[in-house]
Amino acid sequence: MNSQLKEGVNVLFERLPLSEKILHLLVLLWVLMQIITSNFMHVHSDTRWADINVVSYVHAYGGLLLFPITLLFLWKIIKRRKVSDIYPWLHKDISEVKKGIKTLSTFRLPEVRPGGLAAVIEGLGLLALLLALVTGALWYIMASNGNISPQLLEIHKTSVGLIEIYFYGHGLFGLLHLVVWWRCQRA
Repeated sequence: MNSQLKEGVNVLFERLPLSEKILHLLVLLWVLMQIITSNFMHVHSDTRWADINVVSYVHAYGGLLLFPITLLFLWKIIKRRKVSDIYPWLHKDISEVKKGIKTLSTFRLPEVRPGGLAAVIEGLGLLALLLALVTGALWYIMASNGNISPQLLEIHKTSVGLIEIYFYGHGLFGLLHLVVWWRCQRA
C-alpha cells in the first residue's frame, strides 16, 4: 500500500521539474505552518506590536520568509509555462476552462492542459497566496512601526480565508486524483 501511494504521488507530479516539486512541497508545508500558527495568535485590531505573543512573531516572520519563496515558485512556474496558461482571461481565451467545467459537470476530472481548469486554479491559488503575503507584510510594516491599522488587518484576514479555501480545496482535488488513479490501477 505504501509503495502504491508513493507511485500515485509520483504520477500526480510527474510533469513537474524537480525544482518545482521541491518548491511545491516547501510552500505547502510553510502555508500549513502559517495556518496552524494563525490559530494561536492573539492579534486584534487594537493590538500593539509590542504586545503580541511568541506565536504571532513566528507567524509574522514566517510569512515574511514565505514571500521570497513564493515569488521564486511563481517565477519557476511562469518560466516553464506561459502567463496565458495560468491566467487565460488576461488573453480573453477561457475556452479550455469552459471545457473543464463541462467535463466536471459529467462527474469526470478534466485533463490537465495549458489554459485549462487546473492551470487557472493554480494561478488563482498563487494570486491568493500573494495577496495574503502582501497584506500581511504591509500590516507587519505598519504595526512594527507603531501604526495600528484595523482595516489592513481585516483585509489580511479575509485574504487568508481565500488561501485557506484554496489550500483545502487543492488538497482535496489532489486526493481525488489519487483515488481516481488508484481505481484505474485496480481495474
